[in-house]
Amino acid sequence: MTDSLLRGRRVLITGGAGGVGRETAARMLATGAKVVSADIPGAERHAEGSITFSGDLARQEEIERLFGFVDAQLGGLDVLVACAGLPSDPLMTISDEGWRQVIDANLVSYVGCAKKAIERIRVIGGEAGHVIFVGSISVHIKAVGESVYNASKGGVALFAETLRKEMIPDKIRVTLIEPGAIATHLQPFDDQKLAEFEDKQEMLPASEVAEAIMFAATRSPGVDVVTLRIEPMVQKIY
Repeated sequence: MTDSLLRGRRVLITGGAGGVGRETAARMLATGAKVVSADIPGAERHAEGSITFSGDLARQEEIERLFGFVDAQLGGLDVLVACAGLPSDPLMTISDEGWRQVIDANLVSYVGCAKKAIERIRVIGGEAGHVIFVGSISVHIKAVGESVYNASKGGVALFAETLRKEMIPDKIRVTLIEPGAIATHLQPFDDQKLAEFEDKQEMLPASEVAEAIMFAATRSPGVDVVTLRIEPMVQKIY
């Protein structure tokens, strides 16, 4: 399947104003897809040409509002790319409100959005439908200080791999992308430092993760990229 076959597809990207989401939206739009880009209030760096939605998808009522918006703007849905996410401090230094917010944003929103997306994809017969989750390599590294973050991303990994099996009868593809460290503002560094990490091949450019998403999204019907792991040459392991 070539990029051109995404033309006319209706795509929702959560975390759409972040580095990976924005880069993915730009590439989807370039193929002729119609894209709704959803992110938290105050996020303004959406891809040019996308239809934007502002809301906190950690809340079920905001997920309901988002999919009402998608129905009104796109008239249905073919592809969900879920890449919303929050970083986390270690468990014993984060507030109770804080760790719950991370779990809700990084895992609960994925489950909620996937359910609503699949309800719509089933209407078109499924075969053209695709759900793509952006997880993290962190669940394999298990670095000290990332217990809460890994709880959320580990949940995404298990959810994606099991959901894929559940969706086979509907011919709906489910893909998990597992990137290593990405040079975006989810990292606690300024632009200059992020550029240095990219130059030293210690962090991935967001564009490379978007290319991985596009690879999965443009395979021939019946071909499902189940899990795609992508990392910088010098990925930290501690």
